[in-house]
Amino acid sequence: MPLYPPCPRAPLYLLLSAMCVVTAQAADPDASAKDTTPPPKTESATKADEKINVTGRQITDTDRRRASSAAKIVVGREEIAQYGDTNLGDVLKRLPGVTLGGTPGRRGGEIRMRGLGSGYTQILLNGEPAPRGFSLDSMSPDQIERIEVMRAPTAEHSAQAIAGTINIVLREDARKRLSEAKFTLNDNGRGLQPGIALQHNDKVGSLGYTLSANFDQSRGKDESSSGTLGYAADGRLNFREDSSNRSQFQSRRLMASPRLNWKISEDDSLTAQTFIFHSDNRYTYTGQLERPLGEPAPYTSSAGDGDGSFDMLRGSGNWQRKLDEGRKLNVRFGFNANRNDNTSERREYLADGTLRLRRHDDSRTEDNGFTTGGKWSTPIGETHALALGWDADLSKRTQDRKVIENGVPQITEFGDVINASTRKLAAFVQDEWDINPQWSAYGGVRWESITVESRDKLTQIERTSSVVSPTFHTVWRIPGKKNDQIRANLTRSYRAPNTWDLAGRPYVSTDNSPTNPDRSGNPNLQPELAWGLEVAYEHYLSQNGLVSANLFTRRIDQLIRRQTSQQADGRWLNQPVNLAGASTRGVELEAKFRIGELIESDLQLDVRANLSQYWSSVDGIPGPNNRLDRQAKQTANLGVDYRFRSVPLTIGANYNWVPGYTVQTSSSETSDTGPRRVLDAYALWRFGPAAQLRVSGSNLSHADSTSGSTLQQGGVYRVSSNRNKTFVNWNATLELKF
Repeated sequence: MPLYPPCPRAPLYLLLSAMCVVTAQAADPDASAKDTTPPPKTESATKADEKINVTGRQITDTDRRRASSAAKIVVGREEIAQYGDTNLGDVLKRLPGVTLGGTPGRRGGEIRMRGLGSGYTQILLNGEPAPRGFSLDSMSPDQIERIEVMRAPTAEHSAQAIAGTINIVLREDARKRLSEAKFTLNDNGRGLQPGIALQHNDKVGSLGYTLSANFDQSRGKDESSSGTLGYAADGRLNFREDSSNRSQFQSRRLMASPRLNWKISEDDSLTAQTFIFHSDNRYTYTGQLERPLGEPAPYTSSAGDGDGSFDMLRGSGNWQRKLDEGRKLNVRFGFNANRNDNTSERREYLADGTLRLRRHDDSRTEDNGFTTGGKWSTPIGETHALALGWDADLSKRTQDRKVIENGVPQITEFGDVINASTRKLAAFVQDEWDINPQWSAYGGVRWESITVESRDKLTQIERTSSVVSPTFHTVWRIPGKKNDQIRANLTRSYRAPNTWDLAGRPYVSTDNSPTNPDRSGNPNLQPELAWGLEVAYEHYLSQNGLVSANLFTRRIDQLIRRQTSQQADGRWLNQPVNLAGASTRGVELEAKFRIGELIESDLQLDVRANLSQYWSSVDGIPGPNNRLDRQAKQTANLGVDYRFRSVPLTIGANYNWVPGYTVQTSSSETSDTGPRRVLDAYALWRFGPAAQLRVSGSNLSHADSTSGSTLQQGGVYRVSSNRNKTFVNWNATLELKF
């Protein structure tokens, strides 16, 4: 893959720092008691009696956002814990421009920025790529210190962020000794389930530490139905299929993230953190299938069960050394080891109860990796800050999967085991320049190389691609308006195909059809490349409130999209291919404020609102709905919080809305996604500074989740629809500090 030349070297933005006001006041504490003028003091006496008062303001999430060189939204502990959410997805869906896939009220939905997932949105855990196979939505919010949403890439982080980056920062050291305990009861539709979260912060000499752990479990049920209609070339209905499924599940999660901070000397410090995660789940289901019109149904009823577990051990360290003349050296290192085990069995029966199919699927996937990186920074004069750095990542994956149907092993020609490895190397340079008090800029260049290898019994793939990504950000503070600033950036980003999109091993459908095809990879895929331009206006209010408007556009080349086609043997196959390209653009509006910041009022009412509108078009696919895959046209949130004066009670609610939309995925296929309407609410009662009770309900509207698709081939087409019932989730948490 050719290297792309960087932009001209750009000057760079100097991060703003929070300001403390230091006032010195000479005073005689006994002066008010005296009725005579005190005698003159000597110089030494004056210094002895002098008092210096230092007052400061804690750096807020809004301060961090305002001072960031790149467009960034920062969400801290208070907002993360506000609704008592039991999974991270419920927190993220309230953020500007962030949407979730899947069924409302359930874990596992894909996290998407600007309506784009599937690799367009980069997910980081403490600044490092999240482990493969790990669902970020399965994390407990109790383990998270803050969330950083970056709308455009910077040289310091990977440029695999066409839509943006979400960085999850785990709990950090507290400034004082503190212990916290949270006891939770939640109900997902099948009775109350307990949970507990514990955290302890302390310091021993030069060693500070944080111990954090939590455990929770849940049980729930799901109900879904689907239907397919088939039409002949003359418009006559010649096929109909109806199916329904009911399932029950239960899951448990255990997380721990101990952290150590050791100040070795005045110039050296070392931070180490470990993240331990375990989850297991079990489920059972039953289903019915009817075909009143067309070819007979392959079966009339089905049943199945399965269980799985995911284990992860992740460690990271950061050594920082202060050098002469303001220089610094940071060296990072880390490792991760993951294992995912899944076993399932599906049984299909004919109308007379005869067992037609018994399919057993047993798989184990192991991921192991090592990462390292670093940054050397130095000031240049009084206005520049130059940094150079590197990143390296080596990961290996082994997947052992056995599929047996009616006692006969399947896909034996490929073997049971797939071995894959990924090697990533990157180097970057960046400069931050404070041009004048009103104008700052940031510029950088990052080179990244990715080598992917995959081999099984039949095939072997090795692909290397490299990309140079220039990035430029600038901030202009409007003269005479200290609370107003304009941001702009021009960046290069990309999306590399993942290992399983490249691997050619197929997964065979038990009931092959246009709506249930076989799936395989494509070893000829090329990375997607994108240029992005953004302009934003930000107005900051007096009490951490703000109003902002952001405009962006992206041009994507070599777009990757999965398409379904009929093969020479008559079977339907879905696989990824490169298309010519696509364009997307959007407007993102956000406001959050206390009523007192806008009008003269003592009302303790906070308001949060955001609205995003997106447009996109894919080259070579007919309109009008030739949008990027599953990109919503709009997303909006409206939230309010009210604090009572007479009682220690706070209540709040948030309404999340994503309208339905249609996407033309190819010249012959369309997909439909129904509207998403989710209402959450909470009530918080403070017994005192050390105890409070939070009661919350999520998905209170519990509207059904709907989707569908249409496939047309030579005048013959099929229309499918799906409906998933959703449920209200209740949660009560007692929070103690001591």
